[in-house]
Amino acid sequence: MPKFRTYDKGDPLPDDYRKALINLLSFQADSEYAGGQRVAENIRFAPRPEEAYRLSKKVMEEFGHAYYCWNILADLGVDVDARLRELLTNKENPDPAKVNVINGFRRENWSHYFDSWQDVALFSTVVTPAAVAFLGQYRECSYLPWARVNVRIHKEEHGHLAFGVWAAKRCIEFGGEKMREDMQARVPKFMRMGLGFYGRPSTGRNASAMFDQYYEWGLKTKKPEELQAEYMELMSERLRDVGLEVPQGVEADYDMRIGYNMDEPARAGAAE
Repeated sequence: MPKFRTYDKGDPLPDDYRKALINLLSFQADSEYAGGQRVAENIRFAPRPEEAYRLSKKVMEEFGHAYYCWNILADLGVDVDARLRELLTNKENPDPAKVNVINGFRRENWSHYFDSWQDVALFSTVVTPAAVAFLGQYRECSYLPWARVNVRIHKEEHGHLAFGVWAAKRCIEFGGEKMREDMQARVPKFMRMGLGFYGRPSTGRNASAMFDQYYEWGLKTKKPEELQAEYMELMSERLRDVGLEVPQGVEADYDMRIGYNMDEPARAGAAE
């Protein structure tokens, strides 16, 4: 990783750095809130009160993540009240000119992934390891206020992963071998999202045009390939803990736009 200059609250920021920082940080903030809205909708699948309670705690923490990041954006002069209003009044399809919500957390895309509680459990088991790896890198980023809040966010993402493992085990406990087989068949769709979470490769024909700049500035501190390796190790370990196998030959889905790249803005429509 190259050496980079760090900045703290109130420090003058180079114009290009400031623009990239606000873009990446607003993607995290707005998408954390939209993600909380989507997770809240999934409470309807909860089979028992304890499941509903534990998922509602995750919702609260997702909104908290948005709040932490919005506070930093407010210090940078961003009108975060307007961003919240847009997400509240147009939660079905918020205006991409007003908020930066990743495609995967737009309802039209999200809803295709969920029709049961086992999907809810698997999302936190199979996709959340990618959030743990991806957001974990920001603990070492060059903008120190962002780095500090991501220490807490990273810890809570680990909690969300633990929730997924707990929920998945409960599904199998109550549903038996038939449920385990059903869940195994559902793993690939979430693994595709998890593999695409960290963004496109850093090199090659499909590389992100902005990654090198983010990396040199220290806004991203790990290459996508490193994050993929972290994701696969953590996700594989958690699947084994649940009693499920890691599918082979699963390819990343980059159309859900999880990687927060300024050169590839989130698309409002469903993935082609």
